[in-house]
Amino acid sequence: MNPRIVFATALTVALPLGGCADRTAPGLEASGTVEATEAGLGFQVPGRIATVLVREGDRVDSGAVLARLDTRDLLARRAQAEAQLLAQRARLRELERGARPEEVAQAEAAARAAERQRAEAQRTAERSRNLFRGDVLSREQLDQAETALEVATERERQVAEQLRLVRQGPRAEQIAAQRATVQAAEAAVAQVEATLIDAEVRAPWRGIVTRRHREPGETVAPGLPVVTVMDPGDRWVRIYVREDRIGQVSLDQEATIRTDSFADSTFQGRVRFVATEAEFTPRNVQTAEERLKLVYAVKVAIAADGGLALKPGMPADVVLRERAP
Repeated sequence: MNPRIVFATALTVALPLGGCADRTAPGLEASGTVEATEAGLGFQVPGRIATVLVREGDRVDSGAVLARLDTRDLLARRAQAEAQLLAQRARLRELERGARPEEVAQAEAAARAAERQRAEAQRTAERSRNLFRGDVLSREQLDQAETALEVATERERQVAEQLRLVRQGPRAEQIAAQRATVQAAEAAVAQVEATLIDAEVRAPWRGIVTRRHREPGETVAPGLPVVTVMDPGDRWVRIYVREDRIGQVSLDQEATIRTDSFADSTFQGRVRFVATEAEFTPRNVQTAEERLKLVYAVKVAIAADGGLALKPGMPADVVLRERAP
């Protein structure tokens, strides 16, 4: 009689797949628990749950929305970020196009006016010098004329420089800085968009909802599970094989699975994983004698059970069929 190793609990949840096999098939026998891949899904941002769209037992497709947060505040932030982006893009277009023709014409008119004022001040200063030499004007009056000429000359220089800048247009550094501002505004919009995506819980695969942890109206922290989804296509039985018998186990080795719930049926399986390192028998194994032995963990994938007859956590007996010599 082959020794049996009983594994009472499992780290993950799994469902077996169904099929028939020969109960009398010889081979290594062990006991374990049905397990399946599952994920506790939550939001990546905090908030108040607006709706949970699924209930326990519902089948969901990959990418299906399972729950949503209240996003009114996020939608307002997105509208604000988009308006800011539009303003920054308009400013960039303005800089890239340079001055408008009206602005250039205005600057040219100002330059001509400043030139006329400087010429008039120069003529006044020359007349004042002649009158001063003829003792007609006082020194004070001459100084006033000279000062007016200096002011008009400086004004003409400033307006001419302004005209040159208007014709030349914005500096390359200004345009580059504005482009960076536009990029920052685009990043702000993208950040809000990403947050809106994070405010939804989506199914990572086609599966079954096994638990609904939260209800609408509850406030949740990031990562807190809202629903749990199981992948029924990724199920197995985890067993433990003694060190002196692990040589009888190999990848893709066929197996027969039986459970007490379906005593008249068997299910087909195949070895999917064999641990490369030994470990002490888990403490939940029933006898002290078994706990003293070194064992290897083996995962036997369930090959067929479209009706999901076997449930997560269900104890199961596995017989690994002997390999052909």
